[in-house]
Amino acid sequence: MSDATADTEALDAPDALAAQDKSNAEVQELRQEIAKLRREAAKYRSDEDPEHKALRNQLAIYQSQVDTADRAKSKLIQDHKDTVGELQSQLSERGLELLKLKAVLAEGIPSEDVLDVAALIQGDDEATVSDSVKRVKSLLDKAPTRERPVDPSQGSGNVLPLNGDPLLETVKRMVGA
Repeated sequence: MSDATADTEALDAPDALAAQDKSNAEVQELRQEIAKLRREAAKYRSDEDPEHKALRNQLAIYQSQVDTADRAKSKLIQDHKDTVGELQSQLSERGLELLKLKAVLAEGIPSEDVLDVAALIQGDDEATVSDSVKRVKSLLDKAPTRERPVDPSQGSGNVLPLNGDPLLETVKRMVGA
């Protein structure tokens, strides 16, 4: 049996050598093709090519312009966001101030006191502002109104006292009237 296997291997060996030579030839062909492609690619990659250098310089210029434009755009967007934020803040402040003034006027506060009362009002929404206005109004209603004392002898006109005016009588006698 060992002779039979040796004979089969001897017969298969020439076929194996032929297949190996064929695959070596294909490998050599592929290596040559790869080398050819590498040379061709190197031709296009060469930094010594003046057109290539000009294109790279132009690309660098365009890239710097794009970067500058992107920075300017980012700055404008940020400025816009800041401005919008400030305007929204002012709008909410003004809206709250208007809400306070409306609530104060709705409670019947005298017009000369509206701004002073509105400055005392606390709250951020309609319900809390309304409650605050009611509390401030109740405090204002508790305060006694001070009336100026009236002196009946001042500013009452030329009304003569019931017993007559002694000074007037003396002047009339002297003048002869």
